[in-house]
Amino acid sequence: MIGSKLKGLAFCSVVALLASGQALAHTGVRDAVTAGSSSYNGFTITHGCGGDTDPNSYPVIGQSAIFPQGDNVVWKESNGTTVIGHGGGQGIMDTIVLDHTGAPLPDAGVNWSVTGYNGFSSAFATSNEIVNSLGVVQALVWKDGAMTPSMNTITPFKITAPKIKDNCVSAVKVRIGVINYCDVNKNAANDIKGPYKAPKDAFGRAVPFTNDIALTGGIQQNVTPGSLVYKDIRAGNGDNNRADWWFMALDGGSALYNDPDLLQPAYWTTMTVNNTAANIALCGGATRTVTVEPTGVAFDQFLTPANVAPFSLGATNL
Repeated sequence: MIGSKLKGLAFCSVVALLASGQALAHTGVRDAVTAGSSSYNGFTITHGCGGDTDPNSYPVIGQSAIFPQGDNVVWKESNGTTVIGHGGGQGIMDTIVLDHTGAPLPDAGVNWSVTGYNGFSSAFATSNEIVNSLGVVQALVWKDGAMTPSMNTITPFKITAPKIKDNCVSAVKVRIGVINYCDVNKNAANDIKGPYKAPKDAFGRAVPFTNDIALTGGIQQNVTPGSLVYKDIRAGNGDNNRADWWFMALDGGSALYNDPDLLQPAYWTTMTVNNTAANIALCGGATRTVTVEPTGVAFDQFLTPANVAPFSLGATNL
């Protein structure tokens, strides 16, 4: 989440990057994946809320990520807007999952076999899995730590990519809804209400303010002069600094994730799944790329306030 002054700068940067064809390096996926194989992967967080060098940047204190799982998904063409269809694999991706004996389980839609990690070298000490009634991991949550804005971190996960059935599809761009939290229990009506609680890293140490004060021209509003560490603010951390989220307007709309102040550029955190079996000769001389993303219903069902409760109700760090 960024303040109004920074929002304009961020928008200009987004437009410039899109015009030049460059990828946005905010929160991305570490590695591309091969269809039909497993990947030990991770999200890369490259700056705090408000930017990576601005003195108003805030430490990331947690992250959540929701994957396009089951039937709460929408498939689109490579432009990311033209809808192919809702639910399942749409004949593009295999949705059959085998049990430990090799027998097929009931078809419950696309399944990435997502697994979270605990104790991995990261800015956050704890990861939680959010599962549906079938035990399928829909989303991951990382907490109990903080990332200094001028640094980077990786939040790790494992996925097993289903096979791509349509060999005229060379790659599937998997759009994942990622939120980097810099404050909790805030919304558009009470951004400046608090308190903002000083973040600590995964070892319980105060997070230092490491941006160059001489270059940025002042002390950040929630840094104690002389101490250069983030401190508590009784009134909150200031307007529009609670989170960055990296997804566009959600398919079907959302009752919860519709705050117009939150940064919503034309950008998703995207994992590329490549199809090594794609065959141009059998496809009229050209293959295609498609996208799949979670719907607004999935966000509202699985990233509800109760599931984000580790941040707002946790007894440590925050």
